[in-house]
Amino acid sequence: MVWPPVWWDIGGQVGLSPGASCLAGYEYTFLDDPVKSGANCLWYTNYTHIVGEPTLPSEMRTFPNIEPHWEDYIATFPWMAPGSAPVYTPCGAAGGNPLGCPEGAPGGPGEDCGYPYGGGFAYGPNAENFDFQDVAVTEWTIGATEVAGWGQVANHGGGYSYRLCKLGPGGKADLTEECFQQTPLRFASDMSWVQVGEDESTKVSFKANRTSEGTVPEGSEWSKNPIPNCAGLRGGYMDPDASCPGGLQFPAPAPGLFGQGANIHPGVGLFQWTLMDELEVPADLTPGDYVLSFRWDCEQTPQVWSACADIQLVQP
Repeated sequence: MVWPPVWWDIGGQVGLSPGASCLAGYEYTFLDDPVKSGANCLWYTNYTHIVGEPTLPSEMRTFPNIEPHWEDYIATFPWMAPGSAPVYTPCGAAGGNPLGCPEGAPGGPGEDCGYPYGGGFAYGPNAENFDFQDVAVTEWTIGATEVAGWGQVANHGGGYSYRLCKLGPGGKADLTEECFQQTPLRFASDMSWVQVGEDESTKVSFKANRTSEGTVPEGSEWSKNPIPNCAGLRGGYMDPDASCPGGLQFPAPAPGLFGQGANIHPGVGLFQWTLMDELEVPADLTPGDYVLSFRWDCEQTPQVWSACADIQLVQP
């Protein structure tokens, strides 16, 4: 998530900046290791799997074009039953592996969680337990529609949801996934859009694909990641040709909106846009200090990306 500004976006200075969805938080490092960064694309739960059987409707699949022998491999990945895969934290763990990989194993230098854990690093803090500087607060109106947006560095398919939790006497340290599951937000329309930075003249709108079937909590609304990766389970990872010459997982929502994102081109942010939606703020909430949690359940990888932002709800 990049909008509203997330906790680690100091003063909200990055926000909707083009191609900067990973940039916010790079100033933070952990465990006296400069490679163990607090950048926006490193707050997640790594190596997590669904509870129970897949419940995802077939039309919501984001990796349907893979070899049959890979179907069993991804059958337990988070997007196959949206919201059911357990997370360490509703706001993200730095490095994705706060208990080690495997659990209890000593950490090493740099991104020390390799195969089969899928990358990241061990023993980073949970976001709700870290003291971030100059956290931006965004004002939302009760009963209104408000805008949120997120960006991708590497396209892992899947889908996403936004949730609210009211801060209690214990503050952020007491935030739980269960609290956010009590107030999942609904999308205000069946349309999404991308735009580059704050320039609304770049806005490209398209019909979203949303579902409330087989989701956790029951009836919560999730939106399919509308950006198709390249055909095959690897997508376009490490492919020198970013044009997906072998085809796409599903039709692109608009020209140019496809691909793996982070491929062989080092340091190049191929996705300059932010993916935006309007959300409904429930009319029965009370004014006060809340936290917005963004949750992206992946289909290509056993990962859930999370981010949180401070929200002040006010009366209309």
